[in-house]
Amino acid sequence: MEKRYQVFISSTFEDLKEERQSVLKAILELNHMPAGMELFPASDEEAWELIKDVIDASDYYVLIIGSRYGSLDEKGIGYTEKEYDYATEKQKPVIPLLHKNPDNLPRGKTETDTKAWEKLVSFRRKVETNHTRVLWETPEELKAKVIVALTSAIKRHPAKGWMRADKIINEDTLKELLELRKINSDLISKLNAVRTDPPEGIDQYVQGEDELEVTCSFKAKMYDDEGDYEYVNYTGNFSITWNEIWGSIAPKLINEASESELNNSFHSCFEKKAREVFEKDKDFKNADLLSFNFKNEDYDTCKVQFRALGLMQESIRPRSIKDTKTYWTLTPYGDKLMVALRAIRKIPIDKKTTKGNVTQNKK
Repeated sequence: MEKRYQVFISSTFEDLKEERQSVLKAILELNHMPAGMELFPASDEEAWELIKDVIDASDYYVLIIGSRYGSLDEKGIGYTEKEYDYATEKQKPVIPLLHKNPDNLPRGKTETDTKAWEKLVSFRRKVETNHTRVLWETPEELKAKVIVALTSAIKRHPAKGWMRADKIINEDTLKELLELRKINSDLISKLNAVRTDPPEGIDQYVQGEDELEVTCSFKAKMYDDEGDYEYVNYTGNFSITWNEIWGSIAPKLINEASESELNNSFHSCFEKKAREVFEKDKDFKNADLLSFNFKNEDYDTCKVQFRALGLMQESIRPRSIKDTKTYWTLTPYGDKLMVALRAIRKIPIDKKTTKGNVTQNKK
């Protein structure tokens, strides 16, 4: 939607009437709204309060400095400088337009009082110190400089601006849009809910009762007949079905799981299976099995496989900008398979038994 900006024009008045008109026309040609105090000479406190209100409501502040300092307030400060100080205090973008050769202006447009001239020089120096000055000599040149400077200021310092009331979304329209967004979100959720069939093309991947061979390392606390013991390091491998893995880790994804939480779930699943296999080995009949470790690449293999099978996906839920973790969640098909594997049935499902082998690490 097109915005219009209110631009406050500040200058002495009598000596710069023609110049002010040039600036006013430039602002209007840019489809913005000029604001000035021509009809309210700043000669009392009530008028000054009005001036502040208009500056507060303005988006940009244009300052024209010629060769006069102008009328003073009770403290001896010129009202133009007072307006400038207030605008900078309120952090309004300032566009300073200074006459290139103020000494060359006609006597009627030049400050003749020595003290007033010194104040003008000091004011001009303050403005040049704080801002990049724009110099002009004629009203026509001033108009062109205002167009360029104001356009640049709007790009560099975008302000709130104003818009026509009939172009702004009203409250009823906003409520309708929010309601439509909610309906759209609900429809997407319902659509996802029915996507419980396995994706096309997954027959080419291992799954279900196919097996994954996992390598691990662990310690065994070995006891002798006298009750003494020693720790022995082992490496071993065992097989586990993809259904066993998914049935174990899927419940952790119901409310989403971070990358580290998912890895912990894989570790727990593998350790449980490893104990089940190795504790049946006669070599560990009187041993305690401890400190199981697995390869991270086996965790990664499982993640890739379950993504390929359409069982889990990366979460897109909005989070804090400081939260840079990766989160995982179930797909509708993954949820369906989880329920099929984990829900308690009246008739037990025969589980496939898997053998493993183990070798002692040589020192």
